[in-house]
This record gives sequence, C-alpha cells and structure tokens, in this order.
Amino acid sequence: MIYYTMMPEELMFPTVDRDYEKQSIVELNGVQLLVQQTENAQFEIIRVMSSDPQHYLDSQLCPGQKITMSLSIN
Repeated sequence: MIYYTMMPEELMFPTVDRDYEKQSIVELNGVQLLVQQTENAQFEIIRVMSSDPQHYLDSQLCPGQKITMSLSIN
C-alpha cells in the first residue's frame, strides 16, 4: 500500500518505546553490536555498529543470528 501524504513518517507510523526496552549495545570479540534479548541469556543481533567492512563479512555477526551471553550487573 502506498500513502500519498505530506505528513512525516513518524506521525503515520509512531514507534512505541517499549519496543526498544530489550535492546542494548554489547561488544563481542571487539565488535559493537545492537542486540535484542529474546530469552534468558539469548540475544538476537539487530545491527552491526562497526565501520570495518570485515565485520560485516563475518557470518557469526549477521543480523538475525542468535548469540548467548552472560549478563554481569555492576
């Protein structure tokens, strides 16, 4: 469906803050990743936050991949 409107996209499709509550930035093997918690210690990679092209070619860091991490609270 195509919307022909002068309204900004943010007004047509507002985001909900609780969608972003489970997301965080973590570092894995020296690469910063935006991840979203799915289960207890399971995280799904949402975005690679690196500017190094080699990090995007790493099959272990692809968006959608599930990783397991231990959480440490300071």
